[in-house]
Amino acid sequence: MRPILVFCLPAIGDFVRCHSAIQIIAGKFPGQPIDVITSPIAAPLAGLMPHVRKAWIMERRWTLRLGERVRLARELRKENYQAAYLLTSSTKAALVPWLAGIPERIGYPRELQFGIVNHLPAHWWREMVAFGPRKTRLFEQVCAIAFKGEKPAEGTKLPAPRLLVSADALANWRLRHGVDPARPVLALYTSEVADTRSWPVDRFLSVARERVGRGWSVWLVGGPRERDTAAQIRAQLPEAVDFTSTPDIAEAMCQVAASTVFLGVDGGISHSAAAVGVPCVLVFGSNRSYPHGPVNEQVTFLEPPISEPSWVEDTRAISEERVLDALAAAVGKYAPHFA
Repeated sequence: MRPILVFCLPAIGDFVRCHSAIQIIAGKFPGQPIDVITSPIAAPLAGLMPHVRKAWIMERRWTLRLGERVRLARELRKENYQAAYLLTSSTKAALVPWLAGIPERIGYPRELQFGIVNHLPAHWWREMVAFGPRKTRLFEQVCAIAFKGEKPAEGTKLPAPRLLVSADALANWRLRHGVDPARPVLALYTSEVADTRSWPVDRFLSVARERVGRGWSVWLVGGPRERDTAAQIRAQLPEAVDFTSTPDIAEAMCQVAASTVFLGVDGGISHSAAAVGVPCVLVFGSNRSYPHGPVNEQVTFLEPPISEPSWVEDTRAISEERVLDALAAAVGKYAPHFA
């Protein structure tokens, strides 16, 4: 059977959301290999995605860099792909499967790349003019491309993204880091202090202290953007473990999978944590969780009061008490032995 190529979005959170479309494609073509293209930072997550055989890497750049795309297209041509699903709709992305000679190239022609994209989803023009309240969420957009624009059968539930960390990988990770699985863990994802989507550092610190006081471990997860905040927290709470120097996102998923509950803000790591299946409490700005948040069931969103203007991203209206109550409820529901 000829394989299928899925050209995914490059940001971590967006790439995770693409797995919903991958699951739909896998259901339509059972047993056929599915490969993906994404950015170097997101590619390690492909190894945790059911149905994905391998990942091709393309640098995320603003310039065309035609030579790089031609070289990748030559490699893709050797795979004899049956079709390419373009979940990112830029001309730069569409050029690659076109140059590779993939016969069916499915996607929305948002940059009027007719011909380069040669299979347009049904009712594609509606998506082109949709904006404001009519615009679909990214999660729904990628699923629509996987369905080629056709409405799924009545009662069909779109699949939530999934990332699977194997029991062996998790056990080995715990062994390497001396982690006691019997001790509950709060994983904190703060983003950077300057990010308007974040939550005040002193409140993260207060919540962390409360958990430490209950005998929990507190892990600070993320990457370079979170290191300054992690240093501020550890300066006042040395018991917190700083994992923000983790070399890649796949290693970070072991940290998240080993935690009892995850507290974070809007960002790619939060989407990844939700896809891993860990209970998540996520702090979002007003009216932002529906279009931008994960769709996994074990996620609790906390937003400022609905009376706040809809464009407000600031999360300071969310109190520590609300967060602590939400954490207690999540633990009680999903990990009652730690409640």
